[in-house]
Amino acid sequence: MSSFAGWSARSTAEIREADFHRVRTDLAVRGRAGHGIWRHERAALVQTVGPTWTGPKGPAVLERAGAPPVAVVFDGHLANATGLAASLALRPGYSPSELVAHAYLRWGRAAVERFQGDFAFAVLDADRVLLGRDRLGIKPLSYLETENGLLFSSDLATLARHPWARPRLTADGLSALITQLRPPGRGVLADVREVVPGTTVEFRAGGAGSEARYWSLQDPPETTPDRPVEQVRELLDDAVRRALGDAEPAVLLSGGLDSSVLTGLAAGLAKRPPRTFTVVFDQTGVPVPDRPYAQEVVDFLGCEHHEAEIDPRELSAPGLLAEVAAAKDHPTPFGDKNITPYVFGRRVAEAVPVVLSGEGADAVFTGLGGDPDPTRTLTSFPWIERSRRFGLPYGIGAGLFDAGLLTAIDVSGWIDSLFREAVAEVRHPPGASRTDRLAREIDHLTITRLLEQTVLHSERISTAAGLEVRFPFADAEVVSAVYHLPAREKSFDGREKSLLRALGHHLVPESVRTRPKVPYPITYDRYYKSALVHRLRALLDDSAAPVHALLDRRAAVAVVDDPSRLDRGGWLGRADAEMVLQLDAWLRRLHVRIEL
Repeated sequence: MSSFAGWSARSTAEIREADFHRVRTDLAVRGRAGHGIWRHERAALVQTVGPTWTGPKGPAVLERAGAPPVAVVFDGHLANATGLAASLALRPGYSPSELVAHAYLRWGRAAVERFQGDFAFAVLDADRVLLGRDRLGIKPLSYLETENGLLFSSDLATLARHPWARPRLTADGLSALITQLRPPGRGVLADVREVVPGTTVEFRAGGAGSEARYWSLQDPPETTPDRPVEQVRELLDDAVRRALGDAEPAVLLSGGLDSSVLTGLAAGLAKRPPRTFTVVFDQTGVPVPDRPYAQEVVDFLGCEHHEAEIDPRELSAPGLLAEVAAAKDHPTPFGDKNITPYVFGRRVAEAVPVVLSGEGADAVFTGLGGDPDPTRTLTSFPWIERSRRFGLPYGIGAGLFDAGLLTAIDVSGWIDSLFREAVAEVRHPPGASRTDRLAREIDHLTITRLLEQTVLHSERISTAAGLEVRFPFADAEVVSAVYHLPAREKSFDGREKSLLRALGHHLVPESVRTRPKVPYPITYDRYYKSALVHRLRALLDDSAAPVHALLDRRAAVAVVDDPSRLDRGGWLGRADAEMVLQLDAWLRRLHVRIEL
């Protein structure tokens, strides 16, 4: 767990000492256990690290005879670090940045192909900058080319708040925020780019970035499983083993199928049952339906179990919304669905530094779910199709924005364009049936466009809470193998996640393996809703609030006057208010100019 930022300037005058402190302070959201700074002529690097970091805490700098030094910064977890270190003859005590630096000197740009895990890194080599990101983009990495030079960071806010940046929100950016959809590699801020998952980007003096893809979901796996249940189970065992590494086995256990199977896998691999952690609300909150199932898993496997009890009133603590907003790449309509995991993560971090999560299984294993309908034709992203059935044309959280504005910037056109672009990326095997083609399109859309709202989102929140979370179900080998299976191998018993349920046999109690899915718990406590209304009223009364230019003020006032509107659709009304509040906090923190 760590974070980094760097800048490569056009002249030495652009590197100012005052910028180092600013950047280091901003990066602390993803690493508070130490930091290091490196400067060389027209380049600078800053790195902060968390409690799981090993070796020297600053950028790795390797001196070379007759050539400028190579400097590297890193964020994430290299699951095969031990094997890489052995092949590079490194002695114990190296940092992840040093390992990447030595790998770069040995194999150059192709070194990334040997890395396993969740990672982002930057290499400064004379007039060359190389940025790289893991296969599924679990770790963040953004960059911005400015008139002063190149900026890059594993924290978007750090990049946006740098003196070289002039963060702007245009119509495309607002459409991306409203819909939670954007093309791979495109940031929500104008001119900000992201390193596409499975890709490296190289910059040389005076030239534009050159992308090279080293992994793609569309690439077929080395072997196609002919015994899917057994072979995917083997891949999952390997993924869990890599994710555990040297860490004490610990799992976030909700009691749902995904986290329960993960706990069973970890128990079978570790020397002792893992420690498990479950979130519950105290007597003022709604009961958590998963709780009894979590206890069944604990009793079945003999886990050392911990329950983190949260008073719903904690979720409205002063400053907490700002902390959560600072943790994320961009605002979302998920209020206490974000705040609860953040508070929960802080509690878990008091006990263990690293934990496994079942997040990602929905995207990887659901497939079509139930009995596939080969006559179905996709008209949009599946989750957008579902939201439209509830009268939400743009997805969740858009209800308090000015409808005329959203029509003027053509948010519907944005969704349609991205949908066509995403579907066009899918490569179908020769002779694929209509059912298989439909299944592959749905899985591709879910993995490449929805994963950001689940796994990536959870990574940002947990890291800010001081907890390193790893996601074995989002392991690239597992994802690739399951993606390329025919639909009948993923949905064969008339239920969703047939494959995961089958391989979970004997790993978890039968009652857990066959139970229906329920959503992540939220609070329906009156105090939380009252505090939400109070914050929305304060926002409307604040004439300096930047989000005012985007609001349907009449709709927002109606919510303040009649808080029962927050209960529309269970929690969909709350999502409208949460999105507006988060967006305002994000615009303020990043000093974003709105240019529609």
